[in-house]
Formats: sequence, C-alpha cells, structure tokens
Amino acid sequence: MLMYPDEYRVMFEIEDQYWWYRGVRALLKTWLDRYAPRAAKILDGGCGTGANLQLLQQYGAAFGVDLSEQAIGFSRARGIPPDRLFVASLNELPFPNQFFDLAISFEVICNIPDDAATFCEIARVLKPGGRLIITLPAYQWLWGMHDVAVGHQRRYSTRDLREKITRAGMEIERLTHANALFLPMIAAERMTFRAARNGRAVRSDLTPLPHPINAALSALFTTEMRAVSKFDVPCGVSLIAMARKK
Repeated sequence: MLMYPDEYRVMFEIEDQYWWYRGVRALLKTWLDRYAPRAAKILDGGCGTGANLQLLQQYGAAFGVDLSEQAIGFSRARGIPPDRLFVASLNELPFPNQFFDLAISFEVICNIPDDAATFCEIARVLKPGGRLIITLPAYQWLWGMHDVAVGHQRRYSTRDLREKITRAGMEIERLTHANALFLPMIAAERMTFRAARNGRAVRSDLTPLPHPINAALSALFTTEMRAVSKFDVPCGVSLIAMARKK
C-alpha cells in the first residue's frame, strides 16, 4: 500500500534534517562501517525519496526500488543514477538470485499485505552470508493517524518479526526496540487520535519543526540510536533487526 501522495513531497523536503531520519541514519552508518563489504552491492528496498540511498552510494553500488513512481522521481532529483532506480514491488524484485551483499528497508515492509513473501524475496536476492537491516513500527496498540497516512498495514511484535525473518531462511543477529525516549509522548498522541479521530484530516507525524526543537530531538535520538547499535532496548516505538542469510 502506497503512502498518501503528499507525504512523498513532505519527506523529500525534510528528511535530510528531520530528527527521526538523522537518528536512523546514524545507526545505519555505524552498522555499514562495521558490516558492509568493500565495493558492496546494496539494495534499498522501498527507497522513498532517496536520502538513505545517497548514503549507501558511499559504500558501493546501491540500487533503489520503490513501488511509487513519484518517490523514484524525487530520488532522481537527488542525483541518483537512473540505472540504479527501479519502480517495482519488493515481492517481485528485478534482480537475479544472490545479487546483493546487503539489503536495507526502513518502515516499508509494514506496507505490504504479504510481508512474509517480502522477506523471502529479499532473502532470494541476498548472497549467502548477506545481511538485511530493517526498521519497522512496533506495537499494534500504537496504531494511529501516522500509520494510515504512510500506508502501513500493521505494526509488529518481536515474536511476529522474528518468526517471519526466520521462515525466510535468515538468522537474526540483532533484534531490538528503538525510539524508547519518545514512547510516552507518542503513545499519548496515539491515544488522543483514537479518542477524537472522527472528522480529523489524515496526516503523518512528518511535520516541519522549529529549528531549535528539531536540533534538540535530533541530538537525543541520534545519541539513542548510536547506543542501540551496540545494546538492545526493551521497549520503543520502532523495531530494528539485522539478519544474515544462512
């Protein structure tokens, strides 16, 4: 399921500096420095408007796939080479078996109705020993307007995610919650949404913030995500997993 069209424009405009994206990229960079082979072939599954794909280009040949032509257009506007971008489903990847050393997918597999098939398809295009790094939304009870706006089909428990990754032929190396610092605030907002949802316009949490607030949130979240790269967190708004193909 695709995001609401205007969400791609908002993402393109703010994701370079927005606190959530900066924190996630801090964790991604830490793991890339540690685990990405030299001159790696990397898949960005659900590349959106391309900011993560720009980072991945520093580690090898990075290819972006997204179901939205609008998102791919924004990625091209960032200067991503056209031959590295594909409009395609993550359940029908246009690559041969065992093509990639590494795959990432951030908050995308949750949008796909048959997510179990998605994990199998990503495993198909990974080389033996290749890694998958993903983030997904946690706790179905946190369902809110943001989930609707960005096209989520579900939120995940650690048990559900572990089972689907394992069934796809990958072994989990890390599985942890993240975004624990903001869990109380986001939980309160989601409870408010459910209490007063009638008549409210659907929009995501991606809202431009005043610079001092965004800078403070960025510092907090980046610090947390650097810690998450080393240590497990028992609760949080998101789940982060790193798995390796057997």
